[in-house]
Amino acid sequence: PARRAEAWARLVKDLPESFYAQAATEITLADAPKFADAIINNQVQGRTLVKIK
Repeated sequence: PARRAEAWARLVKDLPESFYAQAATEITLADAPKFADAIINNQVQGRTLVKIK
């Protein structure tokens, strides 16, 4: 766990904020089923963050 925390801290320091905006898509919980199909069909790249609130 400590090495993982160190790795994330370094990524945050070394990569520009724009990288994270490009590497992740934020969706609502209502959109999750639609995105699940796209993920299963290899149509989504990067991370998909599901906004709960």
